[in-house]
Amino acid sequence: MYAARIPDPSPESEVSLAAIEAMISQIASKLDARFVSAGEALAQAYAIVERLVSALEGVTNALGQDAAEAAVENMRATADRLERLPAVQATRQAGLERIAAGARPLAHNISQVKRTLDFLRICGLNIKVAAAGRNGFADFADTMNVRLDVGETEIGGIGIEIEQLTASIPALIDVDRQLGAECAKVIPQVPRKLAADAEALQQHQAADTARAKRIAAVGREIHGKVASAIGAMQVGDSTRQRLEHIASGLRALIAYRDQADPATALQVSGHMLALFAAQAVDTIDAFQAESRRLTESLRGIGPSAAQLLEIKAEGDRGRAGDDGVFLAALEKSVADVAKVTTRLREADAQAQALGGSTSDSAERLAKRLRVVHRVNHDVHLMAWNTDLRCHRLGDEGKALAMVASEIRGFATTLATISAEIRHSVETLVQAVTALRDPQGDTGGDAAEALTESLACIRDGAQRMREGMAGLTEDAAAVTRILETTTSNVDCEAAFGSDLREVVSHLSLLAARCDTPDAEAEPALAALLDGMARSYTMAREREIHQRFALAGSAAAAHAVVDEDDDDDGLF
Repeated sequence: MYAARIPDPSPESEVSLAAIEAMISQIASKLDARFVSAGEALAQAYAIVERLVSALEGVTNALGQDAAEAAVENMRATADRLERLPAVQATRQAGLERIAAGARPLAHNISQVKRTLDFLRICGLNIKVAAAGRNGFADFADTMNVRLDVGETEIGGIGIEIEQLTASIPALIDVDRQLGAECAKVIPQVPRKLAADAEALQQHQAADTARAKRIAAVGREIHGKVASAIGAMQVGDSTRQRLEHIASGLRALIAYRDQADPATALQVSGHMLALFAAQAVDTIDAFQAESRRLTESLRGIGPSAAQLLEIKAEGDRGRAGDDGVFLAALEKSVADVAKVTTRLREADAQAQALGGSTSDSAERLAKRLRVVHRVNHDVHLMAWNTDLRCHRLGDEGKALAMVASEIRGFATTLATISAEIRHSVETLVQAVTALRDPQGDTGGDAAEALTESLACIRDGAQRMREGMAGLTEDAAAVTRILETTTSNVDCEAAFGSDLREVVSHLSLLAARCDTPDAEAEPALAALLDGMARSYTMAREREIHQRFALAGSAAAAHAVVDEDDDDDGLF
């Protein structure tokens, strides 16, 4: 306690406190403006990086392995199909020639059957003449003629079926010969080039996808760092609040001194200014430490932003050309293949059509052959019956027996020729069925499938270009924002001297008084209590405890806090 009379405060002292308060308020305001601006800029950078990462992840999903591998596999399958095309074409050519060769004897056999049927008709007429209308031989001849009519109809139908079945053979042979000539010009060069392009495409897409993933990974890293920096920007707000609390305390102290006894006010003022100085020192130390860490953190993001551009540059350097050049080469390769597959599709379509009609033709031919077989069987039976009747007639039936013998001979000939026809037809049907290429359907749609694959590839390349389009600008924008933000939060040059001056002024006027006079104690306790109620941060309260008067509410609160640390959950 001071025994001597305390001098009255001078006007200069009042001006000094007001100046300090004004300086602190001004610093708090400018800090707030800087950090708000920096926070908004970081939020913008956060949005840019978020959009970039989202776009690149969309690209990597769009270029998913399933779609890419399907497109490449289709190209390889088409190349394999074309590589074996000469062998397929040669096999088909041989098959067509076998069909043509097999059809030729059929025409002769059918002609023989018709001739045999004509002989049988003559035999029937001879029986009618020789029998002179006796013993029902005329009815026999009429019945045989009816059966012969049926046989003639069916054998004529077989001829028509065979002609229809083999009518397209010459055209197919001609198409296949042309296809063979074209194959000799382009195979294996074209399919091998397509296979090579497919392999190059796969490597190209794999490199693009890997590059996009690397950029996205760096983007996510920047994204996380910027998010952390945005959180760390709270140091500006907390510093502003603490400075405003000190300024508010100074205003309260000035208001008190305006109506207080000078001697009493000197003790109260000295103690409060010591508190303000302590709060200012701690605030400034914390701010400088946190802002330095924030600045270092922001500067640490810069290399990551530069890495985005470096990865993009690596990809650009590693390319033989851009996507447009690559796709143009691929499109030409697909177009070259399409020229071959167009003729292949025509040949396949005709072969498939011929093969498709074979099953129906085979069924109809089998039915007709069964009818011819039954006709032949019936004629045989009629011939034997005629022979038996002739024997009963004795010498009178000898002439009829000779005709019946001729009928049996012609029926046997008819059976032999019919068997040859049946065997030839079966062989012909088998040859036509074998003509169908088991993989012909795939080859027939090769051009369309390649076009679809190319469209898928082109779409993926477009998505990649769109995803990468703004990378350079985005990375540059993020770099500029980081540079500006770093400058804003690095406040040493702007506020360092002012903050030190505030601490110097407060420390010069501070005079701690732990045992104030009876007249000063109530006023000091009231000011301290007002300050305690203004705090919003634990650190402020910790500093305040060192200046609380013994027995005050603040000191009692500190004791309660210490005692209740273990009971905070109850």
